[in-house]
Amino acid sequence: MINQNKYVGFSQYFLLAVIVLLNFVVVKTAISQKVFARTGFEEFAVGNPPKDWEVIGGDFEVSGDTVKTDKKALAILGGGDGDGLGIPIETENPIISVEFWAYIVGGGRSFNLKVASADNIGENNGCTYINWDAGIVRLYDGGAWQLIGDFETDTWKYVYIVADVGKSEFDFSVGDNRDDALGAKPEKGLPFRNAALGPVAKWVAFYTWGITAPGYVDDLLVYEGDDVLNLAVDPTEKLATFWGQVKHGL
Repeated sequence: MINQNKYVGFSQYFLLAVIVLLNFVVVKTAISQKVFARTGFEEFAVGNPPKDWEVIGGDFEVSGDTVKTDKKALAILGGGDGDGLGIPIETENPIISVEFWAYIVGGGRSFNLKVASADNIGENNGCTYINWDAGIVRLYDGGAWQLIGDFETDTWKYVYIVADVGKSEFDFSVGDNRDDALGAKPEKGLPFRNAALGPVAKWVAFYTWGITAPGYVDDLLVYEGDDVLNLAVDPTEKLATFWGQVKHGL
């Protein structure tokens, strides 16, 4: 007589092996998406720029005055022409995604944002060149300022940018919250200031030039690729939990 229990046991463990292998592939894919910044600025000291970021002059500081979530945000209060605050990037992926809450004080020109391909954080060629100014958001295309769209001031708005260094262009979306911005129809194919200087981004930088109006940033995300970062999934935790569930069913 054939030992049915033997074959049932083998089938269960074979199924377990297949499931674990597939789950490992999913987790490995998730982990391979590099995240360069994921911060609400809570870990940094108030009154100073974020620790270990690149800083060139300017009045950049972590603040508790104007905040979207928790107790702190990044304040970009002023600076001379060419001052900047940046996050270095090391990647082989030509696409970089940037998300954040933005609060722009109305009535004047506020900060710029660059996703830059130059080695030097202060270099303005080969990058997105986005500026918030008195109720609008705009880009500089190397020859003139071009309107991207209206941007409500004196309130928090969520910004989503996907920069493709390989194409020297970017997409821009804005909404009342993250889901709204990610689901919005973006302004697509917007040009860099000049063609990228290399195949990948080297910096994401907040930048000042003629700034007269403060701006604030909260819940900053910078990551590679255009697959939206899933903030609800911890791949390692998912693997451990799933393994336990499968074993419990055997």
